Formats: sequence, C-alpha cells, structure tokens
Amino acid sequence: MKRALTFLLLFSLILGVFPAALAAEEPNPIPTLSKEERTPTPKGLHHYMLICVDSWAADLTRSGNHTDGLMLVTVDEYAQRVMLTSFIRDMLIQHEDGSFGRINNIMDLRSPKTKTGIDGKQGIQTLVETINRHFDLNIEKFIVVDFKQVENIIDAVGGVDINITNREATYLKRYSISSSSTTPAITEGRGGVYHFSGHAAVIYMRIRKIETAEYLHADGETYSDHQDYGRTYRDQMVLTAIADSLKDITYDDALRLLDTILANIVYTNMTVDDLMAALDLAMDVKGTPVETIRMPISNPSKQNGSGEWYEVSPTIENFNKGTYSYCEFPLSGMATKEVNFEMNRQALWDFLTDSFVVVDDE
Repeated sequence: MKRALTFLLLFSLILGVFPAALAAEEPNPIPTLSKEERTPTPKGLHHYMLICVDSWAADLTRSGNHTDGLMLVTVDEYAQRVMLTSFIRDMLIQHEDGSFGRINNIMDLRSPKTKTGIDGKQGIQTLVETINRHFDLNIEKFIVVDFKQVENIIDAVGGVDINITNREATYLKRYSISSSSTTPAITEGRGGVYHFSGHAAVIYMRIRKIETAEYLHADGETYSDHQDYGRTYRDQMVLTAIADSLKDITYDDALRLLDTILANIVYTNMTVDDLMAALDLAMDVKGTPVETIRMPISNPSKQNGSGEWYEVSPTIENFNKGTYSYCEFPLSGMATKEVNFEMNRQALWDFLTDSFVVVDDE
C-alpha cells in the first residue's frame, strides 16, 4: 500500500496535477523607476526625508530596527508652499533584486553586516532610494530620529496644541500618561484642545486602534481614519502644530532650535551648510499653511446603512479602480498593502506641482 501511494504521488507530480499547490504565490511585479527614468526635481523644490525609528533609543548598529515613521517635507521656495507627504508602514515594495518586502523593514533587512553589528546607515540610504524608485522622486537629504528625540524636539519648541476626540481622550487617559504631560490634564471621554508635552505628543502620534477626527479626504468626502492611516494623520497634525507654533520665531531662536535638533538625531547625511540652507529656507516660508497628502491616497469611499463613510478596499481583480488593495501575500506573517504606484505617483506629482510658477533659469 505504501509503495502504491508513493507511486501515485510521483505520477501526480510528473503529470503536474499539483502545480498550483506547489507553486510559491507572490505579488505582481512592481513598476519601479531607475534614476534615469525619474522626473527631475523642479527648480525651487526642496525635499527632506524625515525617518523615525520605532524605538525610544535607536541603535543603527543593531538589528530589529523598523522605520514606521516616514514623512517627506517638501518646500517650494518660489510658490511659498510647505508640503508633508506620509508613507504608510505596511506598503509592499520590491527590492532591486526582485524580492518583495514591507517598506518599514528595509533598513533592518537591507543593512550590510559588519564585524561589530550592521551598517544601518547604508540601510537608510537603501530605504530612501527605494522610496525614490517607487514614487518617481529624487530625495537626497534625510534625517533619522527615534521616539525620545522627537519628544525632546517637541519639548524644545514648548510643546504643541492638539485637538483630540472624546475617544482619543479616553485612550490617552487609560494609557496612563502623566497628568502633568498635558494642559489641562486629560479627562476621560472629554475631547478638545490640549497642550501636549513631547512625551504625550509621541504617545498621541502612536495611536492606531482609535479612529481619528473626521476630516476632508482627497476623494472629496469627510470621514475618519484608523490603524496606519490614523497614525500618518496624527503625525501630520503634530508636525503642522509645530510649524504653527514657530510662525513668529526669530532667527536667533531658530539657531538655538537647530542646535537642539542636531543634538537629537540618530543620523543625517546633511552637512552643516545643508542644515543652514534648510534653516534659511524655513525662515523664508515660516507661517505658511502646511499642506498634506498620504501615500497611498485613499480609495473611493462609500456610505453604509448607518450613514457612516468607509473606505473601499478593492480586490486584486479590480485593482485599477483603487489606489491600493490589501495584499493576498503576507510577508513573514505580516499584512501588507499592494499599491497602485502609477496612480499614486500621478497624485503625488499633482500635489507637489499644484501651483505653477515661471522661473527664469538665468
């Protein structure tokens, strides 16, 4: 009997009876762009990538670091615009060797090994180049921070004012943040504007399980976000609040803040001249309203029977009807989102070049 079963299995394999079961499923190839294929950065547009390592004490020489906070700051000096672009952490990307991964795992998994640990700096460079290849960008300058450093920087600007919902107030109260970390002390179930210290602001930015306040989305509808989309929204709210608090800052105070920032970064490839040029640019556009977008942008929304708006997640079959879908191929047991990069690149470039300014190259 055992010999008969063995023969049957062998016969089935030869005839290809089980090809689907044996074949390794994987996502469709992602159309990335080489440096030569990418759109040149328009004159006057400046990109700065902010990368937050998912740790209170990041160490780029050790493994296990994830970059859940990915935000691009873009300044258009001619159109006087300040723009924030957030990238969700579970986005499916394709490495240069053809393999797939989550965008927040690039630094950890793609950092070359050294005798003393890993070269996380090279991993960060790979992360930035991956964003460039997938989104038709040419980002060169970046700053890497961790949670503690974000806390210190927020405290250095005097904290931030954040308008939270009743559910967010309950979450933060039950999280047991210090009663002195907000003014007034947060009351369970009572939303409104609170002044957040650095630590409380970081905890607020990390909320995933509670939906955000309702706001106007790119599809023209108003509804709230949760999970990773909720995090990107809250990250943008905190950075916007910081920018608003600095609208009247003097140059001397800005120099002192720059010193604080330099003392609270894990790694940057920006030189002193780069940082001073960025400071001058920031002073030139201070007080400018901050504009935001998220990659991927929202899918079309629908209204349920209760009148609540929710985001439609298209299947692979009707993928082109939306900007992303929930991936059918988890990586290392973790969920991912498969992104329609052509659609999102167009949305991103439409956002970045929304205003048209004639520039004399001479």
